[in-house]
Amino acid sequence: MIMSLQSKNRLKLIIPNNQPNGKILKTCSRCRLHKTKCDAIKTDPLPCSHCLKKNLNCTLDIIKKPITRSKSLDIIEKLNIEVRELNQILDSYISRKNAITATKLIVPTPSISEIQSCITTIEEIPSISTHGEFTISSNVQIKPVSLMESQVASLFRIYEENFNQYLPIFSSEFFKSDLKQLYDENKLLFWSIITTSLLTTNSSDMYQVSSSHLKSLVVESIWMSTPRSVYVISSLLILTTWPLPNYNSIEDNLTIKFVSIMKSLSLQFGLHKLEFITEFSHKTKINVDNVIRERFYKLVNINSNYWIMYLGISNNNYNGFMNDYIINKATNKDIYNQELEKEDKFINSMLKISMIQSKLNENMNNLISVKISPGANTSKLINFNMFEIIIDDLNKLLVDNNNYLNNLIQVSIQYSKLQLFIYAMSKSEITKQEYEVYIRKVIACCFEIISLVSGNYTALSIYYKFPIELTALILLRIYKSEILEIEEHEQVKTQFKKVYDLISSNEPFQFLNEKLFKIIDKFDKLDNEFIVSKQVDIDTDEPSFFLINKMKNYLVGSLVYEMTYLIHESEKDNIETNGTNESIF
Repeated sequence: MIMSLQSKNRLKLIIPNNQPNGKILKTCSRCRLHKTKCDAIKTDPLPCSHCLKKNLNCTLDIIKKPITRSKSLDIIEKLNIEVRELNQILDSYISRKNAITATKLIVPTPSISEIQSCITTIEEIPSISTHGEFTISSNVQIKPVSLMESQVASLFRIYEENFNQYLPIFSSEFFKSDLKQLYDENKLLFWSIITTSLLTTNSSDMYQVSSSHLKSLVVESIWMSTPRSVYVISSLLILTTWPLPNYNSIEDNLTIKFVSIMKSLSLQFGLHKLEFITEFSHKTKINVDNVIRERFYKLVNINSNYWIMYLGISNNNYNGFMNDYIINKATNKDIYNQELEKEDKFINSMLKISMIQSKLNENMNNLISVKISPGANTSKLINFNMFEIIIDDLNKLLVDNNNYLNNLIQVSIQYSKLQLFIYAMSKSEITKQEYEVYIRKVIACCFEIISLVSGNYTALSIYYKFPIELTALILLRIYKSEILEIEEHEQVKTQFKKVYDLISSNEPFQFLNEKLFKIIDKFDKLDNEFIVSKQVDIDTDEPSFFLINKMKNYLVGSLVYEMTYLIHESEKDNIETNGTNESIF
């Protein structure tokens, strides 16, 4: 009995220490568990009545405060931050490893040539990294290209300042839009702008890699899936105005495929209609107003006409000659409207010129035949005179009243004359003296184009490049003939060197003109006697003074095909130089 009292006297009430996330209750743990009334506060410092009967120490219970929703969110946010930090650390380790093992792109020494044209300066951009925020890896056979946001912003600024004026389809608001949003919505447009902007830099290797990826991206975005954004057409407009490098044969030019799909998409998207079919742009958040849509359609027709003429393709067979409301209104009514925006005036002027070129191509194609009858010859001469007058009237209408890109308008008009005189260089029922008149006209036209074009040839659009290329080939072909006097030959030689220096001025990007350089180099090495011996009338086998005899069915492309034919004949017959070769260089 004494021992029992002593053990009970040793029992006590245990009060736990305060805890930050808990609250001490007035009941003990045992009573709370058995849901009985606890008098621990009254029996303190002894146990409560129930614990005393059981001969147990009494411990006050603790209840923990529930975690509120705000604190739960804080914990989740903290975990998210920690996960992101771990991911960044992991990415940095992976990038560091890739940077060590990957082969770095070689950026050549910047060109020292002075740029004085519309595209004024070669701009430096930060070095290209391989682990940036914006990546293109469409071609699995080559290394991906990645750019940081600062590099992308710099290249977009270059495009806005140097390229957008020649293809005015993007408003100033477009260049203020979120780059990440554009990248997510339309990677094809994003990388078309980036790759084109690289033409004004010294990163020729980066341009080649990016171009290869871009070609694969076109297939992925257009042929492998259904385009539903009007900005796909803007991408193709860029790629047909500043074409990607193409190393295939000239008649299998990659860009003509872009032209074909671009025209099809423009009709699918309803760009030829006054009211745009909005369902095709529901995935694009960036606004495209009606004015820009109409510009799209006009520029699609301009680029299509330019490429078809350049490649010597009949527009009836390939393009489908068409005149609709928008084209008729722009070329016959709006062309006289001085209240239009300067960009719309420029586009309407270029459209007017290209439509006349297309009509010229159509008419002359109908007149070309192997055997020329007297009636057909008369029609041909009438067309020569008629189109020469029309083109001269264009000069009065557009050049005098157009201050925006006036230089380009003049070049385009002279280019139209070159196309006309290409037909005049083929066989017709005229005398040699009459033929020499046409030759001197085409030479004067070439000299005029050379005087109008200067600057960074690499970054020029096809509206400049096509006239310059044709000018170089015409001067070379005339120089290698016996049609002119000695003094005139020297003038042709001087002007050819000037235009050749322009084309070859940007050494890192000379691969873009590889086919042109090859034709010029090989044709220049041909013996003059061999060239003259091949100037034979295909009907009579008699010597002929016409510079285009066999390839006239290639229309405006006849000259380059005739020169290529002569190169082929020389290589086939293994003709060696007999000392009669007079180089133009």
